[in-house]
Formats: sequence, structure tokens, C-alpha cells
Amino acid sequence: MNELEQLKVYLKHYWGYDAFRHHQRDIMYSMIAGEDSLAVLPTGGGKSLCFQIPALVLDGTCLVISPLIALMRDQVDQLKKRGISAAGLYSGLFKEETETILENFVNGVYKLLYISPERLQSESFKAYLANAKISFLAVDEAHCVSQWGYDFRPSYLRIPEIRDLFPNLPIMALTASATPKAQKDIQDKLALRSKNIFMASFVRSNLSFSVFELENKGAKMLEILNAVQGSSVVYVQSRKSASNWASWLIRNGMNADYYHAGLSHKDRERKQKNWIENKTRILVSTNAFGMGIDKGDVRTVIHVEVPVQPEAYYQEAGRAGRDGQKAFAIALFTRQEIRDARFRIETHFPTPESIRSVYEKLGIYLKLALGSGELASFDFDIEHFCKTFSLHPGPTYQSLKKLETSGYLTFNEGFYQPSRFRFTVSSAYLYDAQVRNPKVEEMCKALLRLYGGELFSDFVHIQESDIARVANTTVEATMIRLQEIQTAQLAQYVPQKTSPQVTFLIPRLEAKNLELDVALLRQLKKNELERLDTMEKYLTMEKGCRSAFLAMYFGEDFAADCGVCDHCLVYKRKEKPLSFPFYKPLILYKLSEPRKQSEIENEFKPAQRDDVKKSIRFLLDEEILYVTEDGKLAKMENKPKSGFHL
Repeated sequence: MNELEQLKVYLKHYWGYDAFRHHQRDIMYSMIAGEDSLAVLPTGGGKSLCFQIPALVLDGTCLVISPLIALMRDQVDQLKKRGISAAGLYSGLFKEETETILENFVNGVYKLLYISPERLQSESFKAYLANAKISFLAVDEAHCVSQWGYDFRPSYLRIPEIRDLFPNLPIMALTASATPKAQKDIQDKLALRSKNIFMASFVRSNLSFSVFELENKGAKMLEILNAVQGSSVVYVQSRKSASNWASWLIRNGMNADYYHAGLSHKDRERKQKNWIENKTRILVSTNAFGMGIDKGDVRTVIHVEVPVQPEAYYQEAGRAGRDGQKAFAIALFTRQEIRDARFRIETHFPTPESIRSVYEKLGIYLKLALGSGELASFDFDIEHFCKTFSLHPGPTYQSLKKLETSGYLTFNEGFYQPSRFRFTVSSAYLYDAQVRNPKVEEMCKALLRLYGGELFSDFVHIQESDIARVANTTVEATMIRLQEIQTAQLAQYVPQKTSPQVTFLIPRLEAKNLELDVALLRQLKKNELERLDTMEKYLTMEKGCRSAFLAMYFGEDFAADCGVCDHCLVYKRKEKPLSFPFYKPLILYKLSEPRKQSEIENEFKPAQRDDVKKSIRFLLDEEILYVTEDGKLAKMENKPKSGFHL
């Protein structure tokens, strides 16, 4: 069996799917061939499989670069559940935990190792890296490498340095949303040697985009939620708005709850679980919700406050209708909101002096000596920090984010690290200890029953509530017993943490020595304003397909009209062209295989093209034609009978 055949075998064995999506297969083939590639796949397009499956086929460990700790942890946990050896290195890990992972990495234990881009700055990590066997490098959220992306991270610029150690290492870059300018910048900044770009269509024929300009948003939201039954997400811009809108919906008879990064992990997990299981119908949330969420039956996504980035808006809206059934993405806005958003961007970019001041106070607050703290993580309460130094939270937050953009630290608002446990003695020694102490024996049996022999080789995420259930005791008693096992030097136990965290990427400097790229900060501000301009155009456009507008923003040329957005539906209601019977057979004849709509139109005379376009629209409306994943027109009779939403 060759490597290409193995890809499909692993797809079926580990994930249960019979076939790849078109671009998934091509991206994987490119990696098997040792070529660099850039994959631009919208939310729900199965990005992760593009590197996870080749990692199983190729010899060595796939190194995955990701800026999102929560997503790293989620993917590692999912891979382990499928029986795939994987690990993640990120801030907040116990020292011994990090060392164990690195040793296993060098010994080839893992097929995938997830790291943050900042890890590449560590000389100690580079030393381990030099002795490891790497199959290829996967750069997730690759838009972070580009100053034209919406979440620039300077540490991403260090990624090409890995080729100093592995000159022939293939690189796969992946993102859910990148404009043509960002795509080119990603290729340049990562020094991709093969200019392979794989891009799926951003037009989804089952997702209807609509926009309403109005003051009374609550009445419109109730109208929508009453008209469209099923699960819903309502996106807002602040934590206060999340709780306020959820309370308002409840008062108006709706089954709703709220979600944001300021909640405890226990509360976030409970609220998320209730929504996934349809115990809660509507979840009102900030952008903290959605990452790694796999729920196909979301019928409506409502943005009740103006989103300022087309990239974020498309990703959030795209969480509706992943099951392929009809779904709705609705934005509610006022012109004043757009003006307010522009004012915030204009005024919330702090001066270099303000940034330096926040950095200096942060070092004092954390009692961090000058020249120390490289890759050190600290629990951080921004509200207490602001009160301590009489700082305004808004500008302080922006200063911290600009320090992150400049590569001095990372600020993780929604940090959660589950409890971890590892035995530090051999199984034989542990057996003797259990004989001597029956209380230890009972707890150790519960641990081994739940988590197995992996506890002797690596730190394992544990749930104290599960252990308590198996050991027939309370959670509190379980935590005490686990601490006692650690005190007896039989294991290491790290209880869960939920506090936001700050991680210093380089040793603390004197504030005056911070090198702030003022030109870059100015450019990033300009980029944000331009994105807001794009959102304003989208929200206020009076004609044209909304889905096609977004697709063209992301570089999809000649995107076909979706046929289901508010503007397309108005167009559908217009009278059928008299020439439709004439053009129908000609169009169908030209579609012996899937083709771009623009190609079909260009084969007719200019004077005929308007009627051709209208005829194509009616053929789509009557479901005689459909739009493929890569934005082409095709006959419905040739549509595959089943599809896989990976």
C-alpha cells in the first residue's frame, strides 16, 4: 500500500469517513510529495484533517504551530481519544511536564506535537528540536504571519528559521480567511518554495445572509427566532452586552443563556454543554465562543452589534448550517454603531509612551526582576492591575495587546489549564506503596482504571469528579488524597487553573529600551479601519449577492451568486426572462462537467449575458443546477449522494 492509499485508510479508520473533500485530498497529496502549500479553507472546511492524516502516514513527528492554547488542547485531546499519539507545549505547563513532553518528542513518541510560535524563540527547545525527526511543519492560523492579516503575531516571523535545522522540511500553511494581499504575504514571510494555493469556495448555497438596519433590534431578533426554530448563537461585542441580551431574551419567553471569557471554566463548560445538547436554545456570546465547537444543527447566527472585521464576521456566521441544511446569518446594525466603531479604532490605539508605562507597571505588579522571566507565565487579573495603578481598563487592554503584537508578551484572557497527574515511580514501587497504605491503593486503582498505564510515562489530563465517582468519594476528598500521593513522592499532581495569564516572551527589559515599531502599529491601525470600511460596504450594500461580496473579499474571482441571501431572494421574485426556454438547453449542454459561471456567460454575446445570468439563477432556484464546494456550477443530477462535513 502506497502513502496516498494510506491517507484514505486512516480517514476511515480514525475518523469514520469514506471520502475526502476535494481540496483536502489535493492538499494532502501536495504534502506527501514534499511540496510547500497554503490552504485557505473557510470555517467548517476540515482544515485540521489536512495535516493530521499526512502526519500519520509520514515518518517522524508533525510540528504544528498554533497561537490558540484552547484549540491546541482541544485537538490534542480529540486525537488521543482516537488513539493517536499527540501532545501540546504551551505556557502554564509544569516544568517536569514540559521536560517529559520534550523527551518523548525526541524519542519519536508523538505523531503530532503542537507548539505556540513563541516556543521557537527558546534556545532550549531548539536544542531538543535538533535531535528530533520532523516529518513536516503545519502552520495553523497562518494569517497571523502577515501584517495584512487580522491577528498579526510577530513570533510567526521566526518560523522560517526552522529550515536552518531542516533545509528540506515541507511547510503547510492553513487559514480560514485570508485576503489576496495576506495570502501573498504569508507565502513570502514563510518563504514557501512551492506557490501552491488551495482555496475552497466561500459561497455556501445553504446559508442565507441578511442585513437589517434598524433601531429596535430586540423586536427584529424575536421575529427571527420565532420564525426560524432551532439552535441559535447571538454574537455581541462585550461581556456586559452578553448578559444583558440574554436576560432580555429570557424575559421575552426565550430559552437563552450567555457566554464570555470572563466566566469560570466550569460555567463555560456547563453553558456550552447545555447548548450543544439543545437544553439551551440560544447562546448570547462574545467572540470567545465558537472555537473548536462542532455543532451542525445551528439554524441562526445573529450579530446584534456591528462586527468590525469581515474575517471574524464570516467565521462566526459560518457556524450556522454546518449540517448542510438551510440556515440563516443575520446582521442587525445602525449607522451610529459604525461611527462609534470607527471612533474606537481611532482612539484606542495607545501611544508608545502609554505602552511603555503599562509594561513598566506590569513588571512591578508581577514582582519580576529586570533581565528575568523569559517564557515565564503569571496569573493576571487585569481589573486588579488597573485598580492598583489607577489605570483605565480599555487603553490598558489595548496596550497589552500592542505589547503582544510587538513580541514582548502574550496576554491570554480565557486561559484554562485542566488538572494533570503523573506517577513518578515505577509500577512495582507503586504496588509496594499501595500495600503499605490502603488509602493510597484505593485512589491509585481509580486513577489506573480511568487513565491506564500512560500515567507512568506522561502527564495526563484528569477530572477529579470522574475519579471521585470511581473511588466512591467526594471531589474534595479526592483532591486531598491526590495531594497526599504527591507529598509521598509517588506522583506529581497539578490542580486546574482558570486565571487569565500573561507570559513574558523575552526577559523583562527597562521600559525605555522597548523597541516599538511605530510604523507597524500605524499600519495595523490603518488595516483595522479598512476592514471596518469593508464591513460598512457589506452592511449598507443595496444590491448584489452578499455571499459573493464576502467571497470576492477573500480573493474568490467570479464567485457565483448564492441565490439565498436577502438581495438574491429579491432578485428571484422578479419575472422569469422570456428567453429562458431558449437558454436553458444551451446552458445545460455547456455543463457536461462543473464550470465557473463566468466561463459560461463569456461564451455568449455581451447582449445575451444578462438573460443568461437570469436563466442560470432560475436553474439554481429550481434545483436543476447547484454550486460545488469550489464555486462551480454543476448539474444537480450529477451531485454526489452523500457528503462529509469534516
